[in-house]
Amino acid sequence: YQLSAISYQLSAISYQLSAISYQLSAISYQLSAISYQLSAISVKACATLLEVLLNKTGNHSNNAELRLLTADG
Repeated sequence: YQLSAISYQLSAISYQLSAISYQLSAISYQLSAISYQLSAISVKACATLLEVLLNKTGNHSNNAELRLLTADG
């Protein structure tokens, strides 16, 4: 009887560890998504900064391309 009880307890622990594993995987995917969003924000910020710098220096030749980069949507 004791071995059976131990077996059930180990089985329950196994399921709990599986649940924790799935939760950690979900957290990992969420962190990856956040990382991609931050990268996109960074690229847009760099493009916007470059546009501002070009406007200040009078180099307007690339403004049409930059407007495409910084356009929403």
